[in-house]
Amino acid sequence: MSGSRASSGGGFAGLLGLALIIWVIIKLLWVIAGAAALVGLFFVARAVVREGRRRADLRTAERAAVRFRADQQHRWVLRGDDRGIYGAEGAQLMHYLYPERARVKRLLPLRE
Repeated sequence: MSGSRASSGGGFAGLLGLALIIWVIIKLLWVIAGAAALVGLFFVARAVVREGRRRADLRTAERAAVRFRADQQHRWVLRGDDRGIYGAEGAQLMHYLYPERARVKRLLPLRE
């Protein structure tokens, strides 16, 4: 019988410790909520920055592709190729609609 009485002495200290922990949580609730908000804000800001960088990379790649196509079309125009004016598909259509234009050779003016 004395064995069961010896183990029951820590109940009050445990209850007092639990009450102290609850009191600290209640007292510091706004500090804990503020810290959680700061952590959440950090992760949101990091996601926004990553998305902005991803979009900037996509914009850069798209502009490079447009620049490449414009240079290619400019070279076609300088060579007298109809693809430079109408595009690749448009040139095929124009040759289908006006086959006689494809056969006409343009003469460059003589420079003196």
